This record gives sequence, C-alpha cells and structure tokens, in this order.
Amino acid sequence: MNTILKNNRRLSLAIAAIVALLTATHALAAVGSLDPSFGTNGIAIADLGSSSDSVRDVALQPDGKIVMLGSAQTLVRYNSNGSADNAFGVNGKLSLDFFGRKLAVQPDGKLLVAGSSGGDFAVARYNSAGTSLDNTFGTNGVAIITSAPGSLSDLAIESNGGIVLAGTWSNSQGHSVYSLIARLNSDGTLYDTDYGSVMWLDGVFSYDNYNFGQAVAAQPDGKIVVFGNTMDDESYDMRPYLVRLNQNGSLDKSTFGTIGSGAVIIPVRRFHYDKGSMVIQADGRIVVAGTVGNSEDVYNDLMVARFNNNGALDTTFGGTGIVITDFGANEFGMDVRSQADGKIIVVGTSSTAGSDSLLIVRYNADGSLDSAFGDNGKLIGGLGNGPSSGTGIEIQPNGKFIVFGSSNGDAFLARYNVTTGKSIKDNYESVGSFDGSILESGENSNTGGAIDKYSVTFNVGDDPRNRQYRGILSFNTKSIPDDALITSAQVKIKKQGIKGIDPMLTFGALLLDMRSGSFSDNLALQASDFAAPVSPGAISGRFTNLTRNWYAVTLSPSNLRFINKTSMTQFRVRFRLDDNNNRLADYVRFYSGNSVEANQPKLIITYIVYP
Repeated sequence: MNTILKNNRRLSLAIAAIVALLTATHALAAVGSLDPSFGTNGIAIADLGSSSDSVRDVALQPDGKIVMLGSAQTLVRYNSNGSADNAFGVNGKLSLDFFGRKLAVQPDGKLLVAGSSGGDFAVARYNSAGTSLDNTFGTNGVAIITSAPGSLSDLAIESNGGIVLAGTWSNSQGHSVYSLIARLNSDGTLYDTDYGSVMWLDGVFSYDNYNFGQAVAAQPDGKIVVFGNTMDDESYDMRPYLVRLNQNGSLDKSTFGTIGSGAVIIPVRRFHYDKGSMVIQADGRIVVAGTVGNSEDVYNDLMVARFNNNGALDTTFGGTGIVITDFGANEFGMDVRSQADGKIIVVGTSSTAGSDSLLIVRYNADGSLDSAFGDNGKLIGGLGNGPSSGTGIEIQPNGKFIVFGSSNGDAFLARYNVTTGKSIKDNYESVGSFDGSILESGENSNTGGAIDKYSVTFNVGDDPRNRQYRGILSFNTKSIPDDALITSAQVKIKKQGIKGIDPMLTFGALLLDMRSGSFSDNLALQASDFAAPVSPGAISGRFTNLTRNWYAVTLSPSNLRFINKTSMTQFRVRFRLDDNNNRLADYVRFYSGNSVEANQPKLIITYIVYP
C-alpha cells in the first residue's frame, strides 16, 4: 500500500484560495486552472434559498447544457458557458415532489432523477426541457419501487436503457443493514429476471449483518458492479467491497472476485461508508475512491484503488493497486472520474481546524500524483470567503471538467481546464475617432459641456473659468478570444506639453476610470461621458510617471473583468481635484488616438488561451 505525502499532522496547511489563482500568472497557465469562459471567472453560484445550499449531482445533456440537482429539491439548468438557462422549467428551475439524490441524462436528453418517496426507491423522468414529467415512464412519469425500501445512493443507466439503483436497506431496529440493488426497464417498469428486480446483498460476506451500497456502474456487457462497504467480522471495522452481478442479477462467481462469491473485500480499514464513488475506465478496469481513517482513527485520508476487470487489484497502480493520500489535514474523497488518457481525478473536501476547503486531486495512470496539475497534483482552496466543499465531478466531451458542491452556503459549479494555456501579449492603440476632451459646462457642475474629438491631443486639468477637463480613450478589444483569461493590462499615455502651472503638482493624482463598453452607451464622444458612471465595481487606477513623458496605470486584478472582449473598452482620464481655483488655464496635453502611431495611447493586455 503506497502512502503519498505523509506529513506531520502538527504542520499547518498552506491553503491557497482558488480565486487567488486568478491573479497569479504562473498558476493560471498551469493545468487545472479555472476556465474563464464559464460563469464568472470559471464559477457559477446558485442561491437556492437556504443558508446551506449544495449541489447533490450534475448531469450533462447532449447539447452541452448542464443540469444541476440542488439540495433544495430543485433542478437548475445552465448553458454551456455557465449562464443560467431561463428556458428550463419555470424561470430556469424545476421543483421536485420527492427527495432527489442522483441525476442522469438519457441519450435522448430526458432527465432521470432518483431518490426516495415514502421510504422507497423512486425515479422520475422529465422531458429534456424540464417543463413536465414524461408520462410514458412509470406511472405519470414516476416509478416508485415499493419492494425496495431504503436510502438511495447511486443511479446508473445500462447500454439497453435499463436503470440500476443502489442504496442501503435496514430493519426497523437497525440490527441488520444490507446493500440494496433495484432494476427498472427503460419505461420505468420493474426489470423481471429469475432473481427478481430487487436484491439484497445477503449471504455474500462472511459477517453479513452490516453492508452498505454506495455506488453502482453498468458495464457495456450488461454486468453490474456495486461498490460499498461491509463490517469486518474480526475487528468490527468497515472495509470497502466490490460485487459484480450478471445481467440476470446473479452473482458473477465465475469471472469476478477473490472470495468465491463474485465479491472483493478491499484490504483497507476504517472506510467511511458515506463517502465513496466508482468509475469504470474505457479498458474495463474499475476505479474506486473514498475515505479511510488512519491507524489511530483520528484523521482521514483519500483512498483510491484500481482493479482489473476480474476484480483483482491492479498492481500497476501505486505498486499494490491501492493509493492512500494524506495532505496533512482530514481529506474526504466524494467522487472520482477517469479522463480519456487514463488519469484519475478525485474531488472532495480538505478539513482542518474546523474549516472546510474544496479538494481536487489528479493522479497519473500509475497512481502517482500528477505534478503538472495544480500544485503538484492537487488544488486545495475555497471559492472566495467562507468554507467550501466538493460533492462531485463530471467530465465534458472536450476534456474540461466541472466540479460541484457548496461554497459559503451556496451551491456552486466550477469548470477547469485540463491543458496548459498559451500566454499572449497584445498591444492596442486607441481609436482616434472616439477619443477626445470634454470640458465641464460650469465650475463644480460635474456635467459635460464642449467636446473636442478632432485634436491630436486631449486635455486634463482646468480652463481660466475653473472648469475641469477630462479625457476619453477608446480601445477596440474585440479581438481577444471569448474564452481567454486576461492576466494583466496596462494603459499608457504620452504627455505632449503643459499649459500654465503643472497640474501634476496641484491637482492631486492623475486617475483612470474604466467602462466595459462606452460611458454613455454610445461610442462617439459625448458630453455625458464627463460624469457617466464607471462599470459597477471598477476601481480607479493611478498613473505613475515612466520615462520619455510616458505615464502608465496597471489595472488592478478586479478590473480585468471589465475589458470588453466583444467591442470597445473605454477609459476616462481625470485629476483627483477638479481645479486649483486660480482662474488660469492649467492643464496637461496628452497625445490622443488622432496623433501618429508612436505617440498614441496604448493598452497592453496579456491573456491566456487554452487549446
């Protein structure tokens, strides 16, 4: 058994918030960065109405849309770019009439929600738009399996359209607990075999009173694999198991397992039955992930194990087939997926000192941590202020993956890149036809008056009547790719000369205001641009003196989002003070976009694009 990064528990974790990645160029270029083309800087937040919202499951529709099952018994759909799809259900949401736990999308786009109703397994099917139940399924769109009373954990769709459910049943006293598997036909009727449509894992394990069904997967050949845990009869310890069923529901005793009953007991102890997942790779190997307690049963670590198709541990994975990973905190593995290249991603939570943080870990095909991903194979951190935790992961056809869970009491989706980005630096000159000066209509009026859009310079300062000059600069930034992640930007202007007393000495700081688009919703220079509002949340930058009469402002990280990738980005240049009250003309002349190219204002942007 291979243990990775076993650290002293007394060392504190260096946990970096995921949003901090947005301001670190090297981190942004790395594999595992947030995808800026999704939601807001890679994240979509959903407030479902409670103080402890979370995402239970996510499924991908064939058209690229993303359906989320929230903790408030609500389905929400997002477009492929992370924006809310208000055409789904009613104003983008669909309320459920029962406790939904798992979600799946059929090849035709219809939605399956599995959970429990009245203590029984239940499945509902909705049309792809989420506007109504599909009355061709079950009874009026819902199938309730009264012969399967229990708590549902997982849902799988078979290649023939059949539906497999897994969970746990217990008697009223809780003295007997069994894994429970139920099967439905594609129309919601019970799947009829000699072994019935519902089965308990009773008599499979040596100590059989306690076993819990955690995850289920359907193989292409129709066989069904169940992952869960069972109590050890010697130590009364919980150990994970795998069981494979033939298509007719019988135990696959001839081709699977090591204890002669179509089952495998995984040789790890203190397994957490409520935290675990399974995926079958394209080559048929089986990967499971979960959480195990350490030898003192004080802390928790990630467990990932890989099995060959016959149920034997795959010793090419970590040397023994089992990898336990400890990053020095309490690590909980909640979900696992396999990439097309065989790499494995585990999502869960890292908990230390009473604070939870989202945890994403990627392993190479041999079980080692993938050092090219995030911070040496891991991403640990929240999605802003407050705690965060990971519930699950889905991988899109293009390889990008979506992680979901809870962040600061709200449900979230976050999308990550899986390739290294290319850094590009572009220079933009201001567009002279939209540049110019605006003179205040009257002292202290804070409204625009006369405009000058033809001069090769623009003025910033005041005139003999103490009216303020402000300048407007416009840059055509629509050539930046929509999915580019902007990492830095700088505005540079060149001084042509000074009239009167140098305003740099008496007017306070020279400032730069910012607007995504145009200040007055009209690209042409307008008098109203003088005091038009900046983009909400934009912070005014302060120019510094460079050399050869050039002045520059480096945009704050929070302002980078206001660079307009579809049209123009406008800036306003002004002094902090409106005038110096000396009744003289005191202003600086800066070159505008109407001047020669060498003197024109510059916008220098660095961004990252991903293949």
